[in-house]
Amino acid sequence: MPEQETTARPEGRILTELCQRVAAHYQQSGSTEQELLTALPWLRFIRVREPTVFNRGMLEPSMCMLLQGRKKMLIGDNVTEYGPGNYSMAAVDMPVSGQVTQACEEEPYYGVRIDLNSKEIADLIVSLQISLPEKNNDTANAGAWVTHSDEGLQDAFLRLVKLLDSPADLPVLSKLVKQEILYRLVTAPTGATFWKQTLSWTQGKGVGEALAWIKRHFAEPLKIDELAKRVGMSTSSLHHRFKELTVMSPLQYQKQIRLLEARRMLLSGSEDVASIAWQVGYESPSQFNREYRRSFGAAPLQDVQTLRQLGTTL
Repeated sequence: MPEQETTARPEGRILTELCQRVAAHYQQSGSTEQELLTALPWLRFIRVREPTVFNRGMLEPSMCMLLQGRKKMLIGDNVTEYGPGNYSMAAVDMPVSGQVTQACEEEPYYGVRIDLNSKEIADLIVSLQISLPEKNNDTANAGAWVTHSDEGLQDAFLRLVKLLDSPADLPVLSKLVKQEILYRLVTAPTGATFWKQTLSWTQGKGVGEALAWIKRHFAEPLKIDELAKRVGMSTSSLHHRFKELTVMSPLQYQKQIRLLEARRMLLSGSEDVASIAWQVGYESPSQFNREYRRSFGAAPLQDVQTLRQLGTTL
Protein backbone atom coordinates (compact mmCIF):
# COMPACT_ATOMS: atom_id res chain seq x y z
CA MET A 1 0.00 0.00 0.00
CA PRO A 2 1.79 3.16 -1.14
CA GLU A 3 2.00 6.01 1.34
CA GLN A 4 2.68 9.58 0.42
CA GLU A 5 3.45 12.67 2.43
CA THR A 6 1.58 15.87 1.69
CA THR A 7 3.74 18.72 2.89
CA ALA A 8 1.83 21.58 4.43
CA ARG A 9 2.92 25.12 3.78
CA PRO A 10 4.40 26.96 6.78
CA GLU A 11 1.79 27.89 9.36
CA GLY A 12 1.25 31.63 9.27
CA ARG A 13 -0.65 34.22 11.18
CA ILE A 14 -3.94 33.47 9.41
CA LEU A 15 -3.90 29.73 10.13
CA THR A 16 -2.87 30.31 13.75
CA GLU A 17 -5.67 32.81 14.37
CA LEU A 18 -8.19 30.53 12.68
CA CYS A 19 -7.18 27.68 15.00
CA GLN A 20 -7.41 29.94 18.06
CA ARG A 21 -10.90 31.09 17.14
CA VAL A 22 -12.15 27.53 16.62
CA ALA A 23 -10.67 26.56 20.00
CA ALA A 24 -12.43 29.55 21.60
CA HIS A 25 -15.80 28.42 20.22
CA TYR A 26 -15.34 25.03 21.89
CA GLN A 27 -14.41 26.71 25.16
CA GLN A 28 -17.40 29.05 25.04
CA SER A 29 -19.83 26.26 24.19
CA GLY A 30 -18.55 23.88 26.86
CA SER A 31 -19.07 21.05 24.37
CA THR A 32 -17.24 17.76 24.86
CA GLU A 33 -18.34 16.39 21.48
CA GLN A 34 -15.91 15.91 18.61
CA GLU A 35 -18.06 17.92 16.21
CA LEU A 36 -19.36 21.37 17.08
CA LEU A 37 -22.28 22.68 15.03
CA THR A 38 -22.40 26.39 14.29
CA ALA A 39 -25.10 28.92 13.45
CA LEU A 40 -24.50 28.02 9.79
CA PRO A 41 -25.92 24.55 8.98
CA TRP A 42 -23.14 23.88 6.44
CA LEU A 43 -20.24 24.86 8.74
CA ARG A 44 -18.91 22.82 11.67
CA PHE A 45 -15.76 22.46 13.73
CA ILE A 46 -13.92 19.29 14.70
CA ARG A 47 -11.80 18.62 17.80
CA VAL A 48 -10.05 15.37 18.74
CA ARG A 49 -8.05 15.22 21.97
CA GLU A 50 -6.06 12.03 21.39
CA PRO A 51 -4.89 9.87 18.49
CA THR A 52 -7.52 7.55 17.05
CA VAL A 53 -7.56 4.12 15.48
CA PHE A 54 -7.85 3.78 11.70
CA ASN A 55 -11.61 4.02 11.23
CA ARG A 56 -13.84 3.57 8.18
CA GLY A 57 -16.63 5.96 7.33
CA MET A 58 -18.56 7.66 4.56
CA LEU A 59 -17.10 11.00 3.51
CA GLU A 60 -19.96 13.12 2.16
CA PRO A 61 -19.39 15.98 -0.31
CA SER A 62 -17.40 18.36 1.83
CA MET A 63 -14.12 20.14 2.40
CA CYS A 64 -12.29 19.95 5.74
CA MET A 65 -9.21 22.05 6.51
CA LEU A 66 -6.83 20.75 9.17
CA LEU A 67 -5.74 23.51 11.58
CA GLN A 68 -3.75 21.65 14.24
CA GLY A 69 -2.51 18.07 14.64
CA ARG A 70 -1.95 15.46 11.93
CA LYS A 71 -4.07 12.89 10.16
CA LYS A 72 -3.85 9.93 7.78
CA MET A 73 -6.49 9.16 5.18
CA LEU A 74 -6.87 6.03 3.09
CA ILE A 75 -8.52 6.61 -0.31
CA GLY A 76 -8.52 3.46 -2.38
CA ASP A 77 -5.03 1.97 -1.95
CA ASN A 78 -3.29 5.28 -1.21
CA VAL A 79 -2.55 6.52 2.30
CA THR A 80 -1.88 10.25 2.65
CA GLU A 81 -0.57 11.84 5.83
CA TYR A 82 -1.14 15.55 6.21
CA GLY A 83 -0.99 18.39 8.69
CA PRO A 84 -2.01 22.04 9.30
CA GLY A 85 -2.97 23.99 6.21
CA ASN A 86 -3.93 20.95 4.15
CA TYR A 87 -7.50 19.96 3.44
CA SER A 88 -9.41 16.87 2.39
CA MET A 89 -11.97 17.23 -0.36
CA ALA A 90 -14.82 14.98 -1.48
CA ALA A 91 -16.88 15.69 -4.58
CA VAL A 92 -19.13 12.63 -4.12
CA ASP A 93 -20.05 10.27 -1.29
CA MET A 94 -16.87 8.24 -0.72
CA PRO A 95 -16.16 5.36 1.70
CA VAL A 96 -12.74 6.23 3.17
CA SER A 97 -10.66 5.43 6.24
CA GLY A 98 -9.07 8.03 8.46
CA GLN A 99 -6.91 8.26 11.56
CA VAL A 100 -5.87 11.22 13.70
CA THR A 101 -2.17 10.54 14.34
CA GLN A 102 -1.21 13.60 16.36
CA ALA A 103 -3.43 15.10 19.07
CA CYS A 104 -3.34 15.57 22.85
CA GLU A 105 -5.25 17.39 25.57
CA GLU A 106 -2.91 20.40 25.45
CA GLU A 107 -2.83 20.59 21.63
CA PRO A 108 -5.93 18.88 20.21
CA TYR A 109 -6.55 18.12 16.58
CA TYR A 110 -8.66 20.96 15.16
CA GLY A 111 -10.43 21.13 11.82
CA VAL A 112 -13.04 23.28 10.13
CA ARG A 113 -15.48 21.72 7.65
CA ILE A 114 -18.00 22.99 5.12
CA ASP A 115 -20.57 20.81 3.37
CA LEU A 116 -20.60 21.13 -0.41
CA ASN A 117 -23.65 21.41 -2.65
CA SER A 118 -23.08 20.40 -6.26
CA LYS A 119 -25.86 22.56 -7.69
CA GLU A 120 -24.60 25.60 -5.82
CA ILE A 121 -21.10 25.09 -7.21
CA ALA A 122 -22.36 24.51 -10.76
CA ASP A 123 -24.51 27.67 -10.61
CA LEU A 124 -21.52 29.68 -9.39
CA ILE A 125 -19.28 28.51 -12.22
CA VAL A 126 -21.91 29.14 -14.89
CA SER A 127 -23.06 32.53 -13.60
CA LEU A 128 -19.52 33.90 -13.14
CA GLN A 129 -18.17 32.17 -16.27
CA ILE A 130 -15.20 30.91 -14.28
CA SER A 131 -12.24 29.61 -16.27
CA LEU A 132 -11.09 26.37 -14.68
CA PRO A 133 -7.43 25.33 -14.43
CA GLU A 134 -6.14 22.47 -16.51
CA LYS A 135 -6.59 19.03 -15.01
CA ASN A 136 -4.01 18.17 -12.35
CA ASN A 137 -2.80 14.57 -12.75
CA ASP A 138 -1.95 14.38 -9.03
CA THR A 139 -5.62 13.90 -8.15
CA ALA A 140 -6.42 11.72 -11.18
CA ASN A 141 -10.18 11.20 -11.35
CA ALA A 142 -10.85 10.10 -7.78
CA GLY A 143 -13.86 11.57 -6.01
CA ALA A 144 -11.80 12.49 -2.92
CA TRP A 145 -8.27 13.76 -2.35
CA VAL A 146 -5.99 15.79 -0.06
CA THR A 147 -4.21 18.98 -1.07
CA HIS A 148 -2.85 22.20 0.43
CA SER A 149 -4.63 25.51 0.99
CA ASP A 150 -3.21 28.86 0.00
CA GLU A 151 -3.31 32.07 1.99
CA GLY A 152 -6.41 33.32 0.17
CA LEU A 153 -8.47 30.26 1.10
CA GLN A 154 -7.28 30.35 4.71
CA ASP A 155 -8.19 34.06 4.93
CA ALA A 156 -11.70 33.39 3.58
CA PHE A 157 -12.24 30.74 6.26
CA LEU A 158 -10.97 33.12 8.93
CA ARG A 159 -13.44 35.81 7.85
CA LEU A 160 -16.24 33.23 7.84
CA VAL A 161 -15.45 32.12 11.39
CA LYS A 162 -15.23 35.76 12.53
CA LEU A 163 -18.74 36.34 11.19
CA LEU A 164 -20.10 33.89 13.78
CA ASP A 165 -19.47 36.67 16.33
CA SER A 166 -21.71 39.07 14.33
CA PRO A 167 -25.15 37.40 14.21
CA ALA A 168 -26.75 40.41 12.49
CA ASP A 169 -24.30 40.23 9.57
CA LEU A 170 -24.20 36.44 9.32
CA PRO A 171 -27.23 35.74 7.06
CA VAL A 172 -26.01 38.03 4.27
CA LEU A 173 -22.23 38.12 4.51
CA SER A 174 -21.78 34.38 5.13
CA LYS A 175 -23.26 33.67 1.70
CA LEU A 176 -20.75 36.00 0.06
CA VAL A 177 -17.80 34.46 1.89
CA LYS A 178 -19.01 30.97 1.05
CA GLN A 179 -19.13 31.95 -2.63
CA GLU A 180 -15.54 33.12 -2.34
CA ILE A 181 -14.51 29.81 -0.75
CA LEU A 182 -16.21 27.84 -3.53
CA TYR A 183 -14.57 30.08 -6.12
CA ARG A 184 -11.14 29.42 -4.60
CA LEU A 185 -11.79 25.67 -4.49
CA VAL A 186 -12.78 25.40 -8.15
CA THR A 187 -9.93 27.63 -9.34
CA ALA A 188 -7.29 25.82 -7.27
CA PRO A 189 -4.90 23.40 -9.06
CA THR A 190 -7.33 20.55 -8.27
CA GLY A 191 -10.34 22.58 -9.40
CA ALA A 192 -10.69 20.92 -12.79
CA THR A 193 -11.04 17.48 -11.20
CA PHE A 194 -13.48 18.87 -8.64
CA TRP A 195 -15.60 20.49 -11.33
CA LYS A 196 -15.63 17.34 -13.44
CA GLN A 197 -17.02 15.29 -10.56
CA THR A 198 -19.49 18.03 -9.58
CA LEU A 199 -20.76 18.29 -13.14
CA SER A 200 -21.26 14.53 -13.36
CA TRP A 201 -23.25 14.58 -10.13
CA THR A 202 -25.32 17.64 -11.04
CA GLN A 203 -26.34 16.30 -14.44
CA GLY A 204 -28.02 13.36 -12.69
CA LYS A 205 -26.78 10.91 -15.31
CA GLY A 206 -24.18 8.22 -15.56
CA VAL A 207 -21.99 7.51 -12.57
CA GLY A 208 -23.59 10.21 -10.41
CA GLU A 209 -27.00 8.63 -10.84
CA ALA A 210 -25.57 5.16 -10.23
CA LEU A 211 -24.01 6.32 -6.95
CA ALA A 212 -27.29 7.84 -5.81
CA TRP A 213 -29.27 4.69 -6.73
CA ILE A 214 -26.91 2.40 -4.82
CA LYS A 215 -27.09 4.63 -1.74
CA ARG A 216 -30.89 4.57 -1.79
CA HIS A 217 -31.19 0.83 -2.53
CA PHE A 218 -28.08 -0.62 -0.86
CA ALA A 219 -30.03 -3.48 0.74
CA GLU A 220 -31.37 -4.70 -2.61
CA PRO A 221 -29.56 -7.16 -4.91
CA LEU A 222 -27.34 -5.25 -7.34
CA LYS A 223 -27.24 -6.36 -10.97
CA ILE A 224 -24.70 -4.29 -12.90
CA ASP A 225 -26.38 -4.84 -16.28
CA GLU A 226 -29.68 -3.51 -14.96
CA LEU A 227 -28.00 -0.57 -13.22
CA ALA A 228 -26.11 0.35 -16.39
CA LYS A 229 -29.35 0.29 -18.39
CA ARG A 230 -31.05 2.42 -15.71
CA VAL A 231 -28.41 5.18 -15.98
CA GLY A 232 -28.01 4.99 -19.75
CA MET A 233 -24.51 3.52 -19.91
CA SER A 234 -22.93 0.34 -21.17
CA THR A 235 -21.93 -2.17 -18.51
CA SER A 236 -18.23 -1.86 -19.26
CA SER A 237 -18.35 1.95 -19.32
CA LEU A 238 -20.22 2.13 -16.00
CA HIS A 239 -17.78 -0.26 -14.33
CA HIS A 240 -14.74 1.64 -15.65
CA ARG A 241 -15.97 5.15 -14.82
CA PHE A 242 -17.40 4.09 -11.46
CA LYS A 243 -14.08 2.61 -10.36
CA GLU A 244 -12.22 5.63 -11.73
CA LEU A 245 -14.29 7.92 -9.51
CA THR A 246 -14.74 5.90 -6.32
CA VAL A 247 -11.63 3.69 -6.52
CA MET A 248 -13.88 0.62 -6.25
CA SER A 249 -16.42 -1.33 -8.28
CA PRO A 250 -20.20 -0.79 -7.86
CA LEU A 251 -20.46 -4.06 -5.90
CA GLN A 252 -17.58 -3.07 -3.60
CA TYR A 253 -19.19 0.35 -3.09
CA GLN A 254 -22.50 -1.29 -2.17
CA LYS A 255 -20.75 -3.61 0.29
CA GLN A 256 -19.02 -0.69 2.00
CA ILE A 257 -22.33 1.13 2.40
CA ARG A 258 -23.99 -2.01 3.78
CA LEU A 259 -21.24 -2.58 6.33
CA LEU A 260 -21.09 1.07 7.41
CA GLU A 261 -24.86 1.16 7.90
CA ALA A 262 -24.72 -2.13 9.84
CA ARG A 263 -21.97 -0.71 12.05
CA ARG A 264 -24.04 2.40 12.74
CA MET A 265 -27.07 0.27 13.66
CA LEU A 266 -25.01 -1.97 15.92
CA LEU A 267 -23.51 1.03 17.69
CA SER A 268 -27.01 2.38 18.38
CA GLY A 269 -27.79 -0.88 20.18
CA SER A 270 -31.24 -1.16 18.63
CA GLU A 271 -30.91 -4.58 16.91
CA ASP A 272 -29.09 -7.91 17.20
CA VAL A 273 -26.42 -8.96 14.69
CA ALA A 274 -28.57 -11.43 12.73
CA SER A 275 -31.45 -8.96 12.31
CA ILE A 276 -29.11 -6.23 11.09
CA ALA A 277 -27.44 -8.61 8.63
CA TRP A 278 -30.79 -9.28 6.98
CA GLN A 279 -31.82 -5.61 7.02
CA VAL A 280 -28.72 -4.39 5.18
CA GLY A 281 -29.10 -7.04 2.49
CA TYR A 282 -26.98 -10.06 3.46
CA GLU A 283 -28.28 -13.52 2.62
CA SER A 284 -26.94 -15.02 5.85
CA PRO A 285 -25.52 -13.83 9.18
CA SER A 286 -22.41 -15.98 8.65
CA GLN A 287 -21.59 -14.19 5.38
CA PHE A 288 -22.18 -10.86 7.10
CA ASN A 289 -19.86 -11.80 9.97
CA ARG A 290 -17.07 -12.84 7.59
CA GLU A 291 -17.22 -9.64 5.57
CA TYR A 292 -17.59 -7.45 8.64
CA ARG A 293 -14.48 -8.99 10.23
CA ARG A 294 -12.56 -8.66 6.95
CA SER A 295 -13.51 -4.99 6.67
CA PHE A 296 -13.20 -3.80 10.29
CA GLY A 297 -10.72 -6.31 11.70
CA ALA A 298 -13.01 -7.74 14.38
CA ALA A 299 -16.35 -9.52 14.78
CA PRO A 300 -19.36 -7.16 14.92
CA LEU A 301 -20.00 -7.19 18.68
CA GLN A 302 -16.28 -7.03 19.51
CA ASP A 303 -15.79 -4.11 17.12
CA VAL A 304 -18.74 -2.17 18.53
CA GLN A 305 -17.56 -2.78 22.09
CA THR A 306 -14.17 -1.33 21.19
CA LEU A 307 -15.78 1.70 19.54
CA ARG A 308 -17.88 2.37 22.63
CA GLN A 309 -14.85 2.14 24.90
CA LEU A 310 -13.04 4.65 22.70
CA GLY A 311 -16.07 6.93 22.65
CA THR A 312 -16.18 6.83 18.86
CA THR A 313 -19.23 8.19 17.06
CA LEU A 314 -20.21 7.36 13.48
